[in-house]
Amino acid sequence: MYIDTHAHFDICLKESSLTEDEMLSRLKKNNLKYAVQISTEPKIFEWSYNFAKKNDGIFFTIGIHPSEEASEKDLNYVRDFIQKVIDANDADLIFGIGEIGLDYYRMHQPKDRQIQAFEYQLDAANTFKLPVIIHSREAMDDTLTILRRKSPGSGIMHCFSGNSKRAKEVLDLGFYISFAGNLTYNKAEELHDAAKYVPLDRLLLETDAPFLTPVPLRGRKNMPEYVMHTYQFLAELRNENLIKIEDNIYNNFNNIK
Repeated sequence: MYIDTHAHFDICLKESSLTEDEMLSRLKKNNLKYAVQISTEPKIFEWSYNFAKKNDGIFFTIGIHPSEEASEKDLNYVRDFIQKVIDANDADLIFGIGEIGLDYYRMHQPKDRQIQAFEYQLDAANTFKLPVIIHSREAMDDTLTILRRKSPGSGIMHCFSGNSKRAKEVLDLGFYISFAGNLTYNKAEELHDAAKYVPLDRLLLETDAPFLTPVPLRGRKNMPEYVMHTYQFLAELRNENLIKIEDNIYNNFNNIK
């Protein structure tokens, strides 16, 4: 049984010829029990919510990606939308606030605006007692500094891209660490080191579909069911039984949601 803790179903559907029903059917055929639809901007909150509400085993997040514009109105909408879902008695569908964080690689938004939006959404997570799903690209020092100061109750470092030293810093926050399909790449030696270091009770796997397609399917658009290849790679990397990997990730996922 597999779980994809981070996928962009909205983008997958736009970039493939599959219907929604066909995509979900593929999940079941490939033994994928749960998946999380990740929101990145306010205009897809409603779609993400409805997608989770009508499909068993799908959860969703609410958040503004650091590369997206986050006006005061947008940030207030994050809180308003969370409250809307809670008032509709659907809070159990919210996996967390995300993906949020800092991206100094793309710099689609000025640094100060990214930090402002990040801190606002961390405060919202604390208010609503929700986990946070963190995006950090070439910004780990600032990301960790802000997380230490804001102290969210729980969270996931999505698509972790550091070595074991960085992994320890994230683990010291009490966070889970999630690896994506790039873990399977031959030259990802630092990631391999980190994935062997992270304890099984703090580890998650994801696709970040339609991005970061794992080996042996690299070159295609990624799909949520392809997470199985990352599971299999991780089991071999750590010399662990695949069922043990599956069971631990299942338990970690349930501890978060």
